[in-house]
Amino acid sequence: MLALVKALHLLALVFGSAASLGNIYLALAAGPHDLPAPGFTNALRKLYRFTALFAILVLWATGLVLMFGEYGWWVPSRAFDIKIAFAILLTAIIFWLNLRATTWARTGGPPPYVKYLHWTGTFSLLMVVTLAVFAFN
Repeated sequence: MLALVKALHLLALVFGSAASLGNIYLALAAGPHDLPAPGFTNALRKLYRFTALFAILVLWATGLVLMFGEYGWWVPSRAFDIKIAFAILLTAIIFWLNLRATTWARTGGPPPYVKYLHWTGTFSLLMVVTLAVFAFN
């Protein structure tokens, strides 16, 4: 049973990574040819946003099951503590972007700080994965 949960956890990590990096690639590709974003780009942004939301929910659910199943209430590791802090930051960013996206779509697009949220989210994701390696060997 834990093997299935671990497989779901890793698949959610793959999908979350794709969504995070996809948003970064869209940000890097933005330029004069992208004023305002065409329908295809907007569709990609929406898919990435929903993919990230679904992935982070699955990661939390499966991560908690794995933690309780193998370690108990908490993993005694400083790396795990920092990993959880980055995971909370990443979750907050994903929820904020999903919550505000419909409003931004009606008002002409997201504010300029959103691109920094995507970069912060991607950095947080990389830190979560790296710290998980240290926490769980």
